[in-house]
Amino acid sequence: MSHPTQISAERLGFTLLVAGLLAPVIAHGLWLPLAHGFGSGGDALQLTWAALTIASLNALGRWFRGDWALGLRLSLAGLAAVVLSWGQSLGLAGLGALGAVAMTTGWLFETLPPRLPPAFDGLARRHWGLATLYTLVAFVGLLMTARLSVFIGDPTAVGYQTLPGEPFTEVHSCLTAYVRASGLARQGVDNLYADVWWWGSHGLPPLPEGVENPYRPFHLDNLSYPPTFLLLLWPLAALDGDFLAQRALWFGFNGLFGAFGLWAVARWIGGPAAHRALLLAPLVFGSVPILVTLQIGNFHLAATVLSLLAMVALERGRAATGGALLAMAILSKIAPGLLGVVLLVQRRFREAALAAGFGALLLALALFFFGTDPAWHFVTFALPRLSSGEAFPFMDTPSGIATNMSPFGVPFKLRVLGVETGDPWQVGRVVARVYTVGLVLLAIIAARRSGDRRDQAIRWLALLTLASLQSPFAPGYSTIGLLWATTLLAVEVRRGSGRDAPGPVQRGGRPCAAGRRACWRAGRGGER
Repeated sequence: MSHPTQISAERLGFTLLVAGLLAPVIAHGLWLPLAHGFGSGGDALQLTWAALTIASLNALGRWFRGDWALGLRLSLAGLAAVVLSWGQSLGLAGLGALGAVAMTTGWLFETLPPRLPPAFDGLARRHWGLATLYTLVAFVGLLMTARLSVFIGDPTAVGYQTLPGEPFTEVHSCLTAYVRASGLARQGVDNLYADVWWWGSHGLPPLPEGVENPYRPFHLDNLSYPPTFLLLLWPLAALDGDFLAQRALWFGFNGLFGAFGLWAVARWIGGPAAHRALLLAPLVFGSVPILVTLQIGNFHLAATVLSLLAMVALERGRAATGGALLAMAILSKIAPGLLGVVLLVQRRFREAALAAGFGALLLALALFFFGTDPAWHFVTFALPRLSSGEAFPFMDTPSGIATNMSPFGVPFKLRVLGVETGDPWQVGRVVARVYTVGLVLLAIIAARRSGDRRDQAIRWLALLTLASLQSPFAPGYSTIGLLWATTLLAVEVRRGSGRDAPGPVQRGGRPCAAGRRACWRAGRGGER
C-alpha cells in the first residue's frame, strides 16, 4: 500500500524510536517537579503509557502528512483521547509534562527525518535480516527505558528498575550525595567532606537515633567531587526538601543531554558510513550501563558527553565553547584532565589556555558562592583520601571487591582468589601510581597519532574510560566510554585484506600520502 509521505519508512521508523526513547524521559523528568508546585495526580505507569502514545500519534500524523488534513485529524483525535482518558487523573502536572512530550516529539518528527543521511533510505530492504535484528534490540531498549521511567516516577515500583531483583540499585542514588553536598555548601559548614556530615552512607556509622533520612527510600551516598561541581546543582535548589522531584529532574536532564551527545558526535564524525553511528546511538542509549547510570543519578554519563562535546567544539575551531565545556568537565570529574594532556602534546596552547581560563572563572564562581572552605578542604582533606582509597571504606567488602574495576582493586581481588600480596591497601596505592604514569604516557602517544574524526573520537573515549579507572573505586558505569567507542568502530568496517585498508589521513578525514607525523602536522591547519 502506498502512503502519501515525503520521507522513507526507515527515516520515520528511526525517528519513532528516538521519540519513543525520549518521551518517557521528558514526561518523568517534568512530572514530579511540576507536581512540587501544582500537586500530584495519577500514577507513573499511566504517565509512561500516555507519553508513548503521544509519540506514536505524532508518528502517525507525520506518516500521513502528504494528506495534511488526515494527518492533523489523526493526531488531534489521538491527543484528545489521551487527555480525556488520563488527563483528569494526572492533574495539571501530568498535563504539563504530556504537553512538553507532545511539543518535543512533534518537533522531532518535523526536524529529524530530513537531517538523516541518504543511506537510511531503502536500508531495511537492502539488509532485511539486520533490520529485523536491529528492530528487536531497539524495541527491548525502548521497553527498558520506559520501564525505568516508571521507577523514576514511583520509587516503590522496584520491579521496574533497570536490574529487577538487585537490592543495591533499588536504594542507591548518587544524587543523594550531590544534593546533600549542595545544601551543606550553601549553609557554609566546616569541611563538608568530613565523615560526620555523611553518617548513614555506605561504610560509615548509621544515622543517630531519631535523625530522619530525608532521601527515603534511598540511602545517603558519599561525595568525592570538587566543589565546582556543585555549581551544576543550582537548578535543583528550587526543589529543596523534595528529593524525588530533584531526582526526576536530574534524570530528565541527564537523559536528554546524553541523547544529544550521542547525536552530536555521530553527526560530527560524518563520512559515507556515518549512518552506522547514528543507527547505533539509540541502542547505546537503551543499554544497561546507560540506564543504570541514569537510574542512580551518577554524573559520569554527563561528564563523558561534556568532554566529547568539548573536544568536538575545539576541532571545529570553537575554542571558547570547547574550553568552557572542557573546564567544566575537568573541574567536575577530574579524570577528563587527561584530555588537557592531549592538547598540550599537540601544542594547542591557545585551546589549553582558554580551558584553564574558564577553569579559573568556574573556581572563582565556586569561591564566591560557597566560600573558600570547600575548595581548601577538597585539596587538603578530600583529595588525599581519594588517592589513598580512604574515601571508599566499602571497597574492602565482598560487594565492593566484586564491582570494583579499578587497578587499585586488583590486590583485593587477588586476596579473594587466595593470592597473598601483602597489605592490599598499600599495594593498591603502588599499582595506582604506576597506572597513572602509564596513563599519561599513553595519552602522549595517542595525542601524536594521526587519524580521521572517528579515530579521534575513539581515542578520546578510550582515554576517558582509562582515566575513570584511575579512581580507587570504579564501578560498572566506568565502561560507558568503552561502549560508546565500540559503536563508533562500526563507522568503518574494513575487510581482512590489507589492500582494503585506507592509508594515513589528515584531520578531517582527508587522505594523506605522507607519514603519520607529517600528516598530523599538515592537519593542524586543516579542517576541524
